[in-house]
Amino acid sequence: MKKESNDWDDIGVNRRKGDRAIFESRLIQKISDRIDYVRDESKEFLSDLDVRGIDNLEIDELGEKARNHISDIADDFSRIKSEVVDSDDIPGFIKGYSHDAKRALNRDEDYVRRAQRRLDKLDSDELVDVYKANIRVIELCDKAIRVNNSNADAYYLKGLALANLEKFPEAIEQYVNSLALKDDEKVWLAIAEANALNGDYEDAINVYDSVLEKDADSFDAIKGKALTYYASGDYKKADEEFKKASSIDFLDESSKKIWDECLEKI
Repeated sequence: MKKESNDWDDIGVNRRKGDRAIFESRLIQKISDRIDYVRDESKEFLSDLDVRGIDNLEIDELGEKARNHISDIADDFSRIKSEVVDSDDIPGFIKGYSHDAKRALNRDEDYVRRAQRRLDKLDSDELVDVYKANIRVIELCDKAIRVNNSNADAYYLKGLALANLEKFPEAIEQYVNSLALKDDEKVWLAIAEANALNGDYEDAINVYDSVLEKDADSFDAIKGKALTYYASGDYKKADEEFKKASSIDFLDESSKKIWDECLEKI
């Protein structure tokens, strides 16, 4: 009797339970591997809930964990789709159609939102791999830029991620790209901060001053000048700027501590 063929045999995949599926097609293999990764991540998430017990989790905490995990899973599936569309196995006209469709659907904004969420996680108490998180932000911003090279926020967020990786000249280049599309005070402040962190204190002060020419009461610009003067060793000027900043708004604990250290050095 002739053995009946099935779909699995046709595409050449091993079917031993617990084995990693091996496909003849590179494209199918790539998709399969990514799906396996997402599945394993989901199992780990559910296992963590099982160990801790749902009853021991606050509703807000459970909701936030679920939202973040779902967001990460969606991000992983987005990678799968992008890898499929960018694959050499896909005809060029389909890639072009996909690009036009993404732009029409404002997919660049979706990539930017995902990048922002990744950066927000870095500011939270959640433990994340900082290097990988920033690399992912850069990848998402690059995708947004490929879809729409006029998205100012994509360049700005990419700059933040590069600055987090201490690639300050590259970060400033992205900030300038953002400003070329939209004048925004937060981007000027980011340029000044990147200059200060790179040791270019004079450039940083000049940028902060340019912000203050437009907004004399910019708390962030005045505090930035204070921190820059402190980093450069000019403690008297740092003290003057800290006084101005504190008269406008409350200083954060970190800035207060630096101000105290500044007073000790005068």
